[in-house]
Amino acid sequence: MPGHGLALTDANMLGLFFSNRYRFLTIAQFAKASELSRDRSEALLLKLWKRDIVGSFGNVVIAGHGKTSKVYYLKRRGWEILRAESGIPEEMIGSFREVHQEASWSPLMYHRLHLLDVMIAAELSVRARRHLNLARTFLEYCRVKLDRRLMRETADYVSGEEAAENRIIPDGAFIIENIESGRRGLFLIEMDMGTERLVSSITHDRRQGLHFRFGQYDKYLSSLRFAEKYAGYGKFESFTLLFVTVSEGRLANVRASLADLREESEEFYLFGLFGEVVEDFLGEVWRGRSPTDAGRYRLVADTKVRPQAPVFV
Repeated sequence: MPGHGLALTDANMLGLFFSNRYRFLTIAQFAKASELSRDRSEALLLKLWKRDIVGSFGNVVIAGHGKTSKVYYLKRRGWEILRAESGIPEEMIGSFREVHQEASWSPLMYHRLHLLDVMIAAELSVRARRHLNLARTFLEYCRVKLDRRLMRETADYVSGEEAAENRIIPDGAFIIENIESGRRGLFLIEMDMGTERLVSSITHDRRQGLHFRFGQYDKYLSSLRFAEKYAGYGKFESFTLLFVTVSEGRLANVRASLADLREESEEFYLFGLFGEVVEDFLGEVWRGRSPTDAGRYRLVADTKVRPQAPVFV
């Protein structure tokens, strides 16, 4: 590459594209997204870091937690190379957004990296199916400007009254399009790490718990407020909430705790274990909300659609 001394391949550009889309990636995540080996990804990222094309944070030792992951993000120079040399349409790349990282690590990074593992698994599963397209992704830690104020990309209100108690912020969201039928499905993601220690140390307010949060999602479904928020990407009559957690015991406990919620809304929720979800996101790894439902379900219709599932066909 003239002026940079770099010979970048399609796989390299793919990794940079996803670094830009998700703001930051670990070496392992970059390797998955670009379909390169970990060793080649690590060597490439180090080379790009030395040329001020990517920046990094993490890779620090925290007492009691060991060494954190090293995380890379695209700098303006890297974004300009991606925009000028990749051949990817500019509307897909989007504008440059600076990654501001005052802390070398924070408690939220564990959660966000798990969320990115899930999102990249979705990317790879969709990429393997020629009739599907991941039309758009959204992340809670990304900010967008609305009415001259910055807000989280997934933030919304469960009803028309825009009060604090009605605010809802999914961890992530994405839209999958069936290219053959033209139909689109809206999916929201909650990445559960199995602990809410910081919140529970401050308050015992039930409005901070999972049961209350699922009740809010029920209201969000009923109000159709989500259809207004995502209207620019399709006409959605419902969404599917994907709840991903880290252990079988946690999954069972959460499902049991939600047994008193509206039965008619059960079909709009699916539950998955982190390990199974990142291994085969569009496979038969999802479970229903009811603790008595022993079925396993898929999200899309490439083989068998979940009965009465609110997704495209």
